[in-house]
Amino acid sequence: MSNINTTVPDNRDLSNFPGEYGLPFLGKTIEVVKDSIAVCNDHFKRFGAVSKIDMVRGQRVLMCLGPEFNEAALFDKDGSFSSAGGYASSLGSLYPDGMLLRDNAKHKKTRRASQPSFKTDALKTYVELLNPIQSRRIDMLPKDEEFLFYDAIQETLMDVAAKVFIGLDEKSPEAQKLHKIFSNINKGLVTPFPYNLPFSQFRKSLKARETLRRFITETIPQRRGTDGVDMFSRYCNARDEDGNYLEDVDIDGHMAFLLFAAFDTTTSALTNILYYLGTHQDWQEKVRDEINAIDNEMPTFEDVASMQLTEYVFNETLRFWPSVMILNRRTTREVEVGGYKLPAHTVVMLSPAFTHRMEEWWDNPHKFDPMRFSPERAEHKRHGFSYIPFGGGAHKCIGMHFALLNARLYLFRLLKQYRVELRENYNPDWLHVHLPRPADALPITLRRI
Repeated sequence: MSNINTTVPDNRDLSNFPGEYGLPFLGKTIEVVKDSIAVCNDHFKRFGAVSKIDMVRGQRVLMCLGPEFNEAALFDKDGSFSSAGGYASSLGSLYPDGMLLRDNAKHKKTRRASQPSFKTDALKTYVELLNPIQSRRIDMLPKDEEFLFYDAIQETLMDVAAKVFIGLDEKSPEAQKLHKIFSNINKGLVTPFPYNLPFSQFRKSLKARETLRRFITETIPQRRGTDGVDMFSRYCNARDEDGNYLEDVDIDGHMAFLLFAAFDTTTSALTNILYYLGTHQDWQEKVRDEINAIDNEMPTFEDVASMQLTEYVFNETLRFWPSVMILNRRTTREVEVGGYKLPAHTVVMLSPAFTHRMEEWWDNPHKFDPMRFSPERAEHKRHGFSYIPFGGGAHKCIGMHFALLNARLYLFRLLKQYRVELRENYNPDWLHVHLPRPADALPITLRRI
């Protein structure tokens, strides 16, 4: 069972901590959505590593900044922090049985059953599914004229989700329906008024989530006993330690949350990678040279695994813009970290993006410098929790290797054929929540090489 005592409400007495709550009801939600890094910088300079802040619906939170707090909350060696408690308010209504909404035995059970879907043998199978989807979608992109890359990559990765995750023909009506359902669910995550009221977006999102639940649970019996290679089929046929199939609620919770976590985060990551490769043409050429050194038009798992410079670019992009800008946990008891006594049942907010820019841990942190991830420099290893684009500890993103594989394959095919160009002196505003990306959806132009 979860290690959070759900009968105890969140602690709201943060009077012993410095900070400021912001506006009534909304707190500093608008400021965090607009620029979470600026809010963290401001609080860190004025109040120190730990400060109080208010978020939407009056949720009072302790902002805890730096790798020491990341390690304490994410590694959580003594069970003092709950992931389920940290996300109950923001994700609990739409993804109540997702992996982040489970702790201890429940989480361990779900994660253990999921692991075979992300091991090397499974990833090699996914390459065969990804190649034709990405090839078709890249061929469809406009050439020699500007288009919005974020919108285009969303469509590509929704095809990937349909085929690789769910096992649907990505061109089928069912896949298109799934795309609409999923998009409607996630609109509920960013609405400023997350209340189940008539005609509200949040109610529409709740109804869409119920539609997805019905689809998943009604499809489970059809997948049992099959040898499907998609993640859904693998999970339907997974068994627990006693040899029993997982319960429908476990499969539904995992698959719905997997779609959310993997689809949106990879969309954000690839968009931001192209921003940096467009603004740093020297690095685009380095990656292209690495790609051209691979003598294979249809790359294999081993081919893309050899793309080391591409991985450095991926890592550096996620250093600036981790797909999840804010991580939450809730204390299960009073716990002391870094000389601060954090009260029991208190929601704490961690900022990977702030940590990734700390001068104490990174050389010239505001410079785009992928080689900081090379073995010779290895800046990301100066502290075990100074680089956390995929979280850490027991809840570390289980799909991080799939995300890198997906990105490498896409970049292989795109950059082998085209040069990515941005507008002259392009300097976009950035969205921070719920996924970081250029606010204008990254207008790019592809030039055939």
